[in-house]
Amino acid sequence: MNARGIALAVVTAAAACASHVARVVTETGRPAGETIGDYAPAVRSEAMWRLLAARPGTEHFARCEVVKVIIDRSDGEVYFMESKRWPIHFFFAARFLNKPGRPVESQATFNRRQYRADDRRFVLATVSRFVDADRWVFDLFAGDTLSVQATADAFRITRARVFFGEALAYRPVPPHHERDIDRLRALMPVVTTDELYGKIRYQPNELGDAYGYLRVFARGEAFDAAAVRPYDLLVLAEQPADIPVVSGVITDELQAPLGHINVLCHNRKTPNMALRGATENAEVKALAGKLVHLTVGAQSHRLEPATQAQAEAAWAKKRPAKGFSPPRDDRAAGLPLLAELGRGDVALVGAKTAQLAFAARRLPERSTPRGFALPFWAYERFLRETGLAPKLTAMLADPAFRRDPEVRRSRLDAFRAEMTAAPVPADIVADVIRRARATLPAGRVRLRSSTNAEDLPGFNGAGLYRSTRVDPGDPADVARGLREVWASTWLWAAFEEREYYRIDHRTVGMAILVQESIDDDVGNGVAITANPFSQGNPGFFINVQLSGGSVTGAKGDEIPEQILYYTYNGGRGFERLSRSSRAGGRVILEDPLVEELQRHLAVLHRAFTDDDPDSTTGQAVDVEFLVRRTPPRIVIVQARPYQVTWAPERLWRDEDGDPVE
Repeated sequence: MNARGIALAVVTAAAACASHVARVVTETGRPAGETIGDYAPAVRSEAMWRLLAARPGTEHFARCEVVKVIIDRSDGEVYFMESKRWPIHFFFAARFLNKPGRPVESQATFNRRQYRADDRRFVLATVSRFVDADRWVFDLFAGDTLSVQATADAFRITRARVFFGEALAYRPVPPHHERDIDRLRALMPVVTTDELYGKIRYQPNELGDAYGYLRVFARGEAFDAAAVRPYDLLVLAEQPADIPVVSGVITDELQAPLGHINVLCHNRKTPNMALRGATENAEVKALAGKLVHLTVGAQSHRLEPATQAQAEAAWAKKRPAKGFSPPRDDRAAGLPLLAELGRGDVALVGAKTAQLAFAARRLPERSTPRGFALPFWAYERFLRETGLAPKLTAMLADPAFRRDPEVRRSRLDAFRAEMTAAPVPADIVADVIRRARATLPAGRVRLRSSTNAEDLPGFNGAGLYRSTRVDPGDPADVARGLREVWASTWLWAAFEEREYYRIDHRTVGMAILVQESIDDDVGNGVAITANPFSQGNPGFFINVQLSGGSVTGAKGDEIPEQILYYTYNGGRGFERLSRSSRAGGRVILEDPLVEELQRHLAVLHRAFTDDDPDSTTGQAVDVEFLVRRTPPRIVIVQARPYQVTWAPERLWRDEDGDPVE
């Protein structure tokens, strides 16, 4: 039995025992700062709210205070739970509401009945204060099937018992409530998630601590990635397309949570946050140019001066102690189809190709693009026959190149220029064209980078290399595309990233995934098969944007549609955390497409991690996908390992508040 099963057995046994007596929280008769009690039947003052409310790190919004609420429909009692002590409805009900003739079921049965049955005993809700938006909100769990009328009844009961009743509004989280929003508005005040999201001032993206020299880039100020060092902590008015290894990141504008910058920060374990107006913030400006310590927490952040000794100790721990030489197989292997490859072929065709082939063999037909590989042998032959191979060896061995980042940038630029001007062997071009005509649909094809130094456990390398589209009927265009992709191996940012992770550049190679170009897409997205906000609520986190915008390269407060799909037993369902800022309020992923995508994600999670989708290990998969127009369907274009490590405030805890191993 896994840890989740053991914990379930424990709380199930507890539910079978006689109920304890819940203590009522009072505002007096307690030591300063200490709450004595388990619940209150009403919240009549700000002081009582402070006693009951928690600020959990598992919330999707920062600066959010919550009080869990149980309405017992069998006797009309209402329990505003002391939510630091009782963050889970079931734990409270199992301890205190297990009464003769009205038993509280096991956790699995409780979740199934109390969130989904029409004749349920309890309404399980949350009242929240969204500090940035200055709003009081009542809502239900995403998978709750409570009717609109029953929800309105529960809202009125709650509203009558809180001092802020006139300000309270209902937030429709369950999808069937989102669809019935006009009826909801007729019954009670409504505030949408998008309205709340638009008021966010602080957005924690990658939690943790960072030490670095604070460098502020105001709006309109040029950002030169080559002038940035790993010990810099950046404050950015505008988000660049790429960002090198740095100590920490603060942006003025909200970020796409699965956008390129945050994915890079996650893989590098670089604390990353958005703070509206950070570049003009007095606290930030006072520390500009100084050595600082940044703490990015789930509910708040801290920026303070630091000492050199503190910073150097943190920097030493951050960089990997050991490097590695990625294996590369240059043997002539033809142009194998994806169906002929598997996950074990990374050394032959690169991680992107091998892992897409692995995914394609497990998903339904046409759920991935058709394609074939141009393995490393072609790259090796190109360098050898053009005389570039010895030049590359000499450049990598040059002490000045190794020592000076500016020399590296200049030399790498010059080497790539030589690569993009060199002739590609004519038979390689002819073979690619012939294979494309025989195996891919008519039209343009996409040449996608596929190295042995990306998409690997411990080194993601997202966005380091380049891909391009070509006309397979034009040999010159095909040759141009091959050169561009091969040359991207030696982009300065790619080199610096590998250098920081101590990867042996001499064994890095570039294979190419030649695939059909999907040009009828209406959306592009990224998903990870874990819930980054809470270990205890397993799920899939999905970001999707309309075509023409980009999830991975979003800039300037361009917010994607965000969906959290819960996968655990008894909690299955999804909620939209935001709608796309480009979609005019429309949904990009309609409910049937959400379900189709989650089925693909479940298959990939099991295949890559050998674990169930409701696991809490943090092993996950990072999946990129497109949404095709006609008929609407999901196409998976990339899958790679991903590891979620939850900060302490986001760990799964038992009824005593202890982390569950």
